[in-house]
Amino acid sequence: MKLPALFAALSLAAQAYGGLEISNQFDTKFSLSSGLHTDLGHNRSGDVSGQYGLIRNVLSTRLGEGPLLRVGVEWQRFSFGLPDHAPLPNTLQSLTAVIGFDLQLFESWLVRIEAQPGFYSGSGEFAARDFNIPFIIGASYVASADLQWIIGVSVDVNRRIPVFPGVGVRWKFADQWVLNAVMPQPRLEYLWSKELTLYGGADLVGSTFRVSRDFGEAHGNTRLNRAVVDLLEIRAGLGASWKISSWLQADLETGCVAYRDFDYHRADQNYQSRGAAAYGQLVIGAKF
Repeated sequence: MKLPALFAALSLAAQAYGGLEISNQFDTKFSLSSGLHTDLGHNRSGDVSGQYGLIRNVLSTRLGEGPLLRVGVEWQRFSFGLPDHAPLPNTLQSLTAVIGFDLQLFESWLVRIEAQPGFYSGSGEFAARDFNIPFIIGASYVASADLQWIIGVSVDVNRRIPVFPGVGVRWKFADQWVLNAVMPQPRLEYLWSKELTLYGGADLVGSTFRVSRDFGEAHGNTRLNRAVVDLLEIRAGLGASWKISSWLQADLETGCVAYRDFDYHRADQNYQSRGAAAYGQLVIGAKF
């Protein structure tokens, strides 16, 4: 789900419009979810619990009077607690570079072009077959300090929908209220103080990976050998964002996982959840 990541980045950039000279951005995220009842095929089902972790560090530098160059690295990992013989991967993870540019056009447009070449693995190891280069192109139109519009497109040749467009908006419609309808975390924010923001909304988590060459044989379905799997998880929750200092911020969030889908779209195999599961999440971000 690279387009949501683009939207979030463009939203932050739009808020900092006119002051984009950021040298380093570090983010880390960790979440836990309880068992979510999942259809496992052949009239079987079971509870699937999850853990998610992300570490991302991006360095930025301006090329003279031109664009802002962004170079970094990102690692993310999904780990699942599975019933016996479930046709699902225990681990989905990626290790990628982050390479992109921010371009300011005219007075009100910010354009981002970003690629994440790297390995998107459906196991605990990385292999050459896992290599992929998804990329994103998007633009943010700064109508005013209180209103920004965002459009973009994500391209991933391994995903069920290779080209995925979208739009978003960030609107501060009152002194203490912000509608931040930007993927992957569309939400309504209440600015309690300069340091504390309360919010409620959704969170879309996921990406596209390739499982190992013998994954299908190990799970009784050879069609899943080397299969590409799209993971999508939809959450709804409440949280608080605390600006600890001028460079450090922490978010604490809790809610429910309302949907999870493992889609082996090229093998025509799909495993979806039913019901809901509780989750908790901690996010720490730092700007230097």
